[in-house]
Amino acid sequence: MKKIIFVILAGMLCVSVQAKSHEPKYKIIANSNQESDIQEMYDIKNNLLEDYKEWVKGVDNKDQVLADHQKDYQASFKQGIYKIVIGKGKGKTLEGELKVNYCESTKDIKTKSLLFDWLF
Repeated sequence: MKKIIFVILAGMLCVSVQAKSHEPKYKIIANSNQESDIQEMYDIKNNLLEDYKEWVKGVDNKDQVLADHQKDYQASFKQGIYKIVIGKGKGKTLEGELKVNYCESTKDIKTKSLLFDWLF
């Protein structure tokens, strides 16, 4: 019985946990590569981030919120990406994650195992 408990405990020390959050993403494509169009793209990004914080207050399903607000930016929401095309969409592209709090770490959580590190 003691051997089984030891094997289970040793196995638990070797198991690593990987936690990753699912955050929707945005993609904004500028009309052209001119400075005025690029500035417009960044202005739209800033407005989108502010609006997103308001939209998701108290909401569990963030994807549904983005699907409901497609008309606000003439956007499309498919496969977790909120895509905004400005004009002809032949300019630079700006991409990122839509978050409520940007102070959180974006690194993946990696747990260390003392036994695993000691053996290998």
